[in-house]
Amino acid sequence: MDYELSDEHRGLQAEMGTFCREEIAPGAALFDEAPPEEAAARMRNNLKKLAGTGFLNLLLGGDLLGSCVAGEELARVCPSTYLAAVSSSIAFGRTVKRFGTDAQREWHLPLLAAGEGIGSFACTEAEAGSDLAGMQTTAEKRDGRWILSGEKDLVTNAPIADFFLVLAWTDREAGLERGMTILVIDREAIGVRIGKPLKTMGLRGAPTAGIRLENCTVTDEAILGGAVGAGWGSMQALLEEMKLALSVLCVGVGMACMDESTRHAKTKKAFGKPIGLFEGVGAKLATMFTLNDLGRMMTFRAAWAMEQGEAESAVLTSCAKLFTSEAAGKIADLAMQVHGGHGYLKGAAVERLYRDARFAQLAYGTSEMHRALIAKDSLDRFSAA
Repeated sequence: MDYELSDEHRGLQAEMGTFCREEIAPGAALFDEAPPEEAAARMRNNLKKLAGTGFLNLLLGGDLLGSCVAGEELARVCPSTYLAAVSSSIAFGRTVKRFGTDAQREWHLPLLAAGEGIGSFACTEAEAGSDLAGMQTTAEKRDGRWILSGEKDLVTNAPIADFFLVLAWTDREAGLERGMTILVIDREAIGVRIGKPLKTMGLRGAPTAGIRLENCTVTDEAILGGAVGAGWGSMQALLEEMKLALSVLCVGVGMACMDESTRHAKTKKAFGKPIGLFEGVGAKLATMFTLNDLGRMMTFRAAWAMEQGEAESAVLTSCAKLFTSEAAGKIADLAMQVHGGHGYLKGAAVERLYRDARFAQLAYGTSEMHRALIAKDSLDRFSAA
């Protein structure tokens, strides 16, 4: 087994790392306190910069391992910018690329890749959450047009998005697998109302809001891929992509915690020597390194399985997302311990990373949900044997 990155991926890693440190890192902490309008402008600018490097186009493409390598470098310096980028280019963009019509791809994908358009995916609802069967948003065909009504909650990129993918019931009686449809909705469409930006615990740079659809009127061209009732299958594919992206986010956050803690352990002194030389601190750094390395390997393994179309791809992305999200929380906690009281101060880098890390255990399937999925896969294999 060859665990070495290719020369191309090593070059991508180095190039992306340099760009992120120089262009993205200096403004990362400013997102925490910036007013919504300023934060939105900063994020648009960051996405435009990323488009210039080809990163957004990379996310849209098929090189999943390359996306992981470059994405870790971005998440390492600004997790918020990484989340906004993947919400636009993967949650929206990759879904349109895989399932959209030729017209939908030709219109949206160039705008996304150039940073001229920002996408978002709206599926979560306040009263439904992970229970898609409890979703209330509907799309009804009337006089040759589709009328959407409902509210979506916690929509990443909503305040800055130019277009949305919206999951809605088109035939509730047909059930989850045949009754849901994804529609491509323009921000300026009739009946679209964007809520006020929400204040979040962490990842404050990734703009989030709810959206309301009040008799939103669109034509047949808005149906993703022109396939009514295909929303469930497209949604499952999207979740696989985003589980992988969240795993990359977690490894990036873990590496940032490691960077800050190693730097602090080398410069902070106690009893006449750097605190990193004390066994207790050194043990924490060792644990952080181990968790990061394991998380990265699991993420790469899941990316490879997805690229190769392996049957185990779905369970491997769940394994990677489960492990890396919980590892990021542990690593952030260890970083706080290494920094002591100074890490607990508002504005400290590890204080921000500690808050950022918590997101991943909740988004795109909680830890409990992924454990259930992994357990089901194991039980199904046992019964087959």
